[in-house]
Amino acid sequence: MSFLNPAILWGLLAVSLPVIIHLLNRRRHRTVQWAAMEFLLKATRESRGKKKLKYIIILTCRALAIAGLILALAQPIVGGLFGWGGSKLDTVILILDRSASMEMQSADGRTSKRQAALEKAAAAIAELNHPKLVLIESAGGEIIDVDSPEVLLELDAAKATDTAANIPELILRAIDYMMDVNTGRTEIWVASDLQANDWEPQASRWAAVRAGMQDLPATTRLRILGQPEVSSSNYSIKVTSTTRQDDALLLDIELTRSSELVATSIPITYSINGSRNSDKVTINGGSIRFQKRLPLGGQADGGHGFVAIPADTNPSDNVYYFAYGEDAPTRSWVVTESIGESADWLKIAAAPPGYGSQEVEVVTATRAHTISWEDAAMIIWQAQLPTGANADMLSSYLENGGQVLFFPPHGEDKGSFLGIQWANVVQAASGSYHIVSEWDRGDGPLRNGIEGGAVGVDKLRAIRYRRPVGDAAILAEWDKSKSPLLLRRIQGNGTAIFFTTLPDYKWSNLADGDVLLPLVQRLIEDGSQRFGSAFSATAGSNQMQLKPGEIRERLDTRTEGETISTQAAYHAGVWKLGDRTLAANRPAGENDWLMVEDSQLAQLLDGVDYLLFADQAGSSAQVEQAWRAFLFAMLMFMIAEALLCLQPRKSRPPAPPFVPSTESKPL
Repeated sequence: MSFLNPAILWGLLAVSLPVIIHLLNRRRHRTVQWAAMEFLLKATRESRGKKKLKYIIILTCRALAIAGLILALAQPIVGGLFGWGGSKLDTVILILDRSASMEMQSADGRTSKRQAALEKAAAAIAELNHPKLVLIESAGGEIIDVDSPEVLLELDAAKATDTAANIPELILRAIDYMMDVNTGRTEIWVASDLQANDWEPQASRWAAVRAGMQDLPATTRLRILGQPEVSSSNYSIKVTSTTRQDDALLLDIELTRSSELVATSIPITYSINGSRNSDKVTINGGSIRFQKRLPLGGQADGGHGFVAIPADTNPSDNVYYFAYGEDAPTRSWVVTESIGESADWLKIAAAPPGYGSQEVEVVTATRAHTISWEDAAMIIWQAQLPTGANADMLSSYLENGGQVLFFPPHGEDKGSFLGIQWANVVQAASGSYHIVSEWDRGDGPLRNGIEGGAVGVDKLRAIRYRRPVGDAAILAEWDKSKSPLLLRRIQGNGTAIFFTTLPDYKWSNLADGDVLLPLVQRLIEDGSQRFGSAFSATAGSNQMQLKPGEIRERLDTRTEGETISTQAAYHAGVWKLGDRTLAANRPAGENDWLMVEDSQLAQLLDGVDYLLFADQAGSSAQVEQAWRAFLFAMLMFMIAEALLCLQPRKSRPPAPPFVPSTESKPL
């Protein structure tokens, strides 16, 4: 046990006061021998022992009450990383979560979660008589021998980053270290906010963690200093896509907040190539998506900028950086089995009149090898499913982030691609149509627009469709048959969409454009992001590491004047690495405030000796509220002393029986 105010413990000397007062009171009385009292003393000698014991108990209660008051004022610290667990340790391995979410304000509202965890860990190690301290930080997985806990807060490897963490991998690294080095009696401490994105509760590595902990030569305890509290007033912003349109840059932006409070107007700053402007956005629910068009002023080459909101309880998610390249047209290809009505409508949807920045080329399946795969934003495939070399090229294209929209062929197709096959044609009854009443309005290419407007899927009328067979996500179904209208299959970084009817009036009214145009244009927009991905990176990824001969330079003006540290690869910003320009941002999962539940943690660490200390706002019982127990004990001792001092009520002797007098009274 340790104390926040140890100097007050000198007050424990006051515990002797009741005994001193008792001894002084005894000296005030002089014993006088009186023969008449000898008979009374002899009569009460048998009960003297009980009275003496009672008085000793009263003195003890008085002394313990004073001790309880002094201990409460000294603010004892029990539990947590330090407290009752203060037995002798040779080594402490501290796993520090340096992810972006750890910069959220801690429960005490004074520091970030990361800094609060470091302060508690440093104080704990000092309480444990300074065992060897080994730091494993989450950004680079570096293992560092720390000379003393006092320097823990000053280490560059313990400071804030814009990265994610991989907790099971870090625990495995600690286990490997213990296997390689004789660490003696060791404990592994994990300082984290328990964010599910960093703990990865579905990861298969947890089985290796459990086995590794049990295979250690000596029993090793795992202590988790968790800080799962999420501030109710935190806002987060990110740019979901960046599209260059003529002389402007179109940004799709998502603003999120940790709790659905009342409608609030949030000022947003937009910076592009050093020029800044701002406006306000009103958020009503938990999130809002909107678009912002930033003029480029005739600039033909590339540039960069950022979008930012005011500082709140987590500064690491208040800014998002972007970079873009030179102005170039977006190119798509339509692969068709024959030139006809379907091919014409698909060509128009891929490059509508007035979309001067979009180009499309139509080829037959036998000419698919002529496609410039590196330049293709999207491929529309309306032919028999690819096989052989075409299938290999299309698979590679998908792996690299391409978008492919498949339509069924007019005739039979016995082929298969990504496990999907085209089966029989389903014909509507005479005088009726296949219609759609429900589809996924929040995900996929038929999702609602930025402002909440719905795609007109309910206007689609089909005479026939071709039934698909295979394992894929269903995003829309035909109303009566429940057969899929739209399937999605993720392949690598790309997406394959299967649409089961054709823009041919012998099949459907898809050519009217209510569904076809937004479907195709959204896939082109998604496919264009793979060109922008050459300018985007995740903080801490391999892309952010310097290659031979490269020099790191920061381009954005948000942190103007700051020196570039050795930890620069782990920080968000717009960076120039040699000839490369990268807009680095925190991982998308760091915007997710879902935390690992206690029950999940118990499953992940089943069979492992671990202790969880969850530090939450409004409850500091793990370290600072033990004084309540001592005050309660003081009160109990005072009540006991008062009860013991009460004198028992003496019972009155029974009254003599009434005897009527027989004497006559004079008249």
